[in-house]
Amino acid sequence: MKKQFKYLLVLIILAFAFSCDLPLQDTYDFDPELTIVDPYADGTAWDFFNSPNALRRSEDGGLLGDSYNYLVAAINKAGFVDLYSQTENPNRTYLMLNNNAFTGGGDVIQIVTGSSSVSGDETPEDVMERVDTPEKMEKLRTVLKYHIVDAYVDQIPTLRETFTQYIFQTLIPGEDGLIAFLRDDRYRTDINDDRQAPLPFPASATSQRERIRNSNYIFNNGIGHSLNDPVRNKPY
Repeated sequence: MKKQFKYLLVLIILAFAFSCDLPLQDTYDFDPELTIVDPYADGTAWDFFNSPNALRRSEDGGLLGDSYNYLVAAINKAGFVDLYSQTENPNRTYLMLNNNAFTGGGDVIQIVTGSSSVSGDETPEDVMERVDTPEKMEKLRTVLKYHIVDAYVDQIPTLRETFTQYIFQTLIPGEDGLIAFLRDDRYRTDINDDRQAPLPFPASATSQRERIRNSNYIFNNGIGHSLNDPVRNKPY
């Protein structure tokens, strides 16, 4: 046992002695092959919604759930193109309602028109033609305005503290237009969710909580995050 210890000690001393004679490694400038850019930063949110990446379809021509065909039709119907194409205020947050957010029970089509059923040959533009009364138009415009936040909201630095409610104003004035963001320790962001921190919102808001699906689409007039379902404070 003592001999083994001596041999080990000698090896350590020799290794240390020889390692001291090794020349210092040359320094190199790291030149990454991958360039990380924001591909939509030169355009507005409206430009993105009308881009091929935002209007992708399946191989058989069907609408994809995470595309924005219905949102484009809704914005056009509501006469809100200017809200999404303006560049005077570059610090807005667009909660981008994808196709999934329009179809299905309780989603935008049902909220606005009273029926979520869509026939196989109806286009998003056809569906928006159901918005045929002042009351329906007001609901559609209210839904869209609640999903535009009058502040630039990203995970860092805006939502710096985890499990903390950050409350912002949407384009709907007053308390009815308040909206809350909460980030967890895995950088997931929830909207109007009171399960991890208290929130002074009515049950009509917290019962419609939603987690952001895709984050940080950078535009020259703000930032976008996609949602699979609409959120709300006061019922529409």
